[in-house]
Amino acid sequence: MARMSDVSIELLKSGATLASVALAAGIGFFFYFRQKEYELTKQRYLDQGLDVVAAALDSALGVVSHNYARSLQLCRQYRDLGSHFQVKELERGFLELDNSKFQQTAHYRVGSLLGDQVVWEIFQSALAYAASANALIAQEIPDAMRILASEPEGSRDLKTTADTMISELRFRHDEGFKFALLSRELHALVD
Repeated sequence: MARMSDVSIELLKSGATLASVALAAGIGFFFYFRQKEYELTKQRYLDQGLDVVAAALDSALGVVSHNYARSLQLCRQYRDLGSHFQVKELERGFLELDNSKFQQTAHYRVGSLLGDQVVWEIFQSALAYAASANALIAQEIPDAMRILASEPEGSRDLKTTADTMISELRFRHDEGFKFALLSRELHALVD
């Protein structure tokens, strides 16, 4: 009988060891899959959602700001150089604004994350602003300078004309600052 009891004790010890190993493995798998789920959720909603929307917004507003700086520089050259202004400069230094990518999948993910489509609505307004402002900044103002530069010298007051264009440029560029709030909130959500 003593022998049977020793065998039973050894079997119990072995069983307890196996059970603790199985329990530890089960807990390890649970935490592994929880971490994997977290990483997939992070990738889907942050990397492929919020980051994509924030990057697209920053890119569009960045192009507008770059073109604003270039157009402002050209207005000042037009004002200061007068008849020595080089019209060929009007064709250089502007970036193209690509408004063809609305990032709809990313917006769907952001909308699912927030439970609201407010980001999509503001994003559309921001892209509409960027397209409109960029048209003025990179096309209309340079076209006006091209036309005005072809007129005989002294037919217009260069300072007044250039200052009017600079005022309009500043006004249109500064309108975009309201979309910086969306950019800041997107980056705050990512953090």
